[in-house]
Amino acid sequence: MPHRVALAFGRGLGRLARLILWKKTDRCEARCVTALGVGITSARKIIKESFSNMGMSIIEFIRFPNMKKNLDRYMSFDEDSKKILREAISRGRGVILMTSHMANWELAAMRAIKDGFPLDVIYTPQRNQGGANEIIFNIRTQVIGMKLISNKGGDLKKIFRALKAGETLVIMQDLDARSEGVATNFLGIPASTRDGVVKLYQKFHCPVVPAQFVRDSKHPERHKIILKEIISDRTDSNGRPFGEDLKASLDLCNEVIEGWIKNYPGQWLWIMDRWESTFRKK
Repeated sequence: MPHRVALAFGRGLGRLARLILWKKTDRCEARCVTALGVGITSARKIIKESFSNMGMSIIEFIRFPNMKKNLDRYMSFDEDSKKILREAISRGRGVILMTSHMANWELAAMRAIKDGFPLDVIYTPQRNQGGANEIIFNIRTQVIGMKLISNKGGDLKKIFRALKAGETLVIMQDLDARSEGVATNFLGIPASTRDGVVKLYQKFHCPVVPAQFVRDSKHPERHKIILKEIISDRTDSNGRPFGEDLKASLDLCNEVIEGWIKNYPGQWLWIMDRWESTFRKK
């Protein structure tokens, strides 16, 4: 099947899922209205696009073995972005790539690895997925080439060893941390935020680099990786160095991701429920 046809099929699957999962869709739209301050009509359009992006991303994930052969066609990684990552790596303390569930982050990881930037991805093991969990694990490790490290307590030493060895860790910073997180605001809504990015920086002084991924709206088969800064070189709203105040540094991280979502709201995975432990459900 031609790639564009496959993506159109994925877009249709995403829209079908939006209709079938109508209760979750309603909650997504409610969160979108509150978080972005938009009307219900705009929220519905955003959530429809988000489900479409999810469907296309699933089809891409299945097609990764074929896409890997012509990766330059699907994911661009410009020299300015590579320069920032090389600068962070050159400091010799390991690197944290802080990112979010935007566009197709796994395709971006495959491109970075292909271009000579090995990645250790911190992930949360999924429950009750049976064989699907094994398939996902195998594609991520064997096809994409990720090194996966569980965020459970038993693998914490592996994370420490990776940074001490100067490796690059990928941390998804837009997940609900439930009772283990720090109380912050995310898009103006109270949220529980994971503090690992800042705590790892406090311990190892490893540069923290925000990594944004964007799908081209006119040519959805095309994506790009965008790195603009080493955020740990910045100061917080009170002029303190990154890491000096835990919450203020997390707020700085949140602000970066919030900017991505505001610019590309339909490419964020709204169904993920960033505010699961704090936002009142219907």
